[in-house]
Amino acid sequence: MSGAFGTIGRDAAARPADAGRGRRGAQPQRDPTRAIALARAALEDGFVAPLLLNLRAFWFEQQGQHEKSLADLERAHAMLPDDVPILNALGLCYTKFERWDDAIAIFAKVTHLMPDFAPGHYNQGWATEFNGDLKVARACYESALAVQPRYPEAIARLAYLAARRADWDTADALAEQALALDDKQFIALQSQIRAAIAQKNHERADALIAKLIADKRAMPLDVALAYALLGDLRNAQKRYAEAFAAYTEGNLRRKEIFAPRYAPPGSDTAYTYLRWVTEYFEAAPAAQIKADRRARAPRRSGEPRQHVFLVGSPRSGTTLLENILMSHPDVVSLEERSLMYDAINEYLTNTDGLDRLTRLGAADAARFRKLYWDRVAHNQVDPDNRVFIDKHPLNAVNLAVVAKLFPEAKILFALRDPRDVVLSCFRHSFQMNRSMYEYLTLEGTARFYDLVMRISMAYREKLDLDLHVVRHESLLEDFEGEARRVCDFLQIEWSAELHNFAEHAKKRFIATPSAIQVMRGLNKSGVGQWRPFAEQLEPVMPIIRPWIAHFGYDPD
Repeated sequence: MSGAFGTIGRDAAARPADAGRGRRGAQPQRDPTRAIALARAALEDGFVAPLLLNLRAFWFEQQGQHEKSLADLERAHAMLPDDVPILNALGLCYTKFERWDDAIAIFAKVTHLMPDFAPGHYNQGWATEFNGDLKVARACYESALAVQPRYPEAIARLAYLAARRADWDTADALAEQALALDDKQFIALQSQIRAAIAQKNHERADALIAKLIADKRAMPLDVALAYALLGDLRNAQKRYAEAFAAYTEGNLRRKEIFAPRYAPPGSDTAYTYLRWVTEYFEAAPAAQIKADRRARAPRRSGEPRQHVFLVGSPRSGTTLLENILMSHPDVVSLEERSLMYDAINEYLTNTDGLDRLTRLGAADAARFRKLYWDRVAHNQVDPDNRVFIDKHPLNAVNLAVVAKLFPEAKILFALRDPRDVVLSCFRHSFQMNRSMYEYLTLEGTARFYDLVMRISMAYREKLDLDLHVVRHESLLEDFEGEARRVCDFLQIEWSAELHNFAEHAKKRFIATPSAIQVMRGLNKSGVGQWRPFAEQLEPVMPIIRPWIAHFGYDPD
């Protein structure tokens, strides 16, 4: 079985093709075909040199053999650690494996060694944006423009970041600037479409979407995302059947693009993996997997006084709840970072690992806890003696590891009407990874939601979790009452600043698709959003109807 779930929740607009500029560094070859052939022949004859490895890695990349490309680049890097073309190529190769921290470190070295290499700054920004740190990403793009002011890719990405902050005038102006330099900057065109929809300029949005779909130069992913935007436009126009058809078309196109990577024939998918691990924990005796919540490890200097995991299904209200709590002076948070991936890969990827997790010793637990807190520090979050919130919705499926490593941790479980969750997950263009691939069909979305809830319920029944459920709809109906109950659970005093969460959110860079909704403040427009799509949801109702009843939602 293959394992852990990647970061979720960010839009899918960024992709490696945008970061390709400067692939071989500051001196790209005009026609590398003959040079590559000579390099491959020399390496086969036993003559090894960094330049030859770099050229062969480029050939491997063109053939789709990314593992071999990475092996050559890492070998070349070991031989010539300060070579900028090799470093830049290695960083881009790391992005293909979603090794964002490694890629960011490599690109940072590129910009240190060659500050006037604009693509290095751009690539660092692109990888950082994909990793969720939008503030640093914007600074990197601005650094690229300081070196190369007429850099359309960097301007286009700044336009996209402005759109994610709902700064529509800036987004539109920057997009116009990028398109004037290069009319193939389709991410800029997408930002203009988002701005037009948000500003209710439906006629302009319609025209821009049609233009993007008809442009033969657009990459397949650009066209797929245009259909998603068409869905948003038709939804805003209350043309719901057309909206659903557009979302379906966009998702089917994305599925075709990403199937070779996330669902190759004969491989495990996120669904088959989660079904396997769910069935294991559903069948495991409670006494076998239970952790002793009283066995708290000694708190080290720099660690929080209260450790909280905020989990649930994606689109269940975790971003809203996180930003409400972040308004409290005693709370710090880290948004959607995979901080436990080594422990998850160690214990949740095969039956032997699951069995070893049940008898996890103190030394191994301490080692993985140290790795966890080292990563928190690496992300420049200081939780010392504060309430630290690790917000990652799909850690709901990793609570067995949480219970063993952090038995004293508190769990906030975000809950929302299953129909709204399933529809919202299907409609949103998440940053693609193994888990988000499951949301590209309505049935896949419902099946995946079902498994997330099943394993969550198994954990609640069999692990000694200190868990509090926060119902999204109740938070909107009785904000202060629900927020006070959460504060009581976290053992922090109520603060009136929680009422001002929307203003606080505007000062932060929120990485998830919920950012704009959070900045609007409390808004009930998302409650019951499934109703106009009831007919389209009917095929998957047998999967989600039991959860509607289980959580006590009105069946009608």
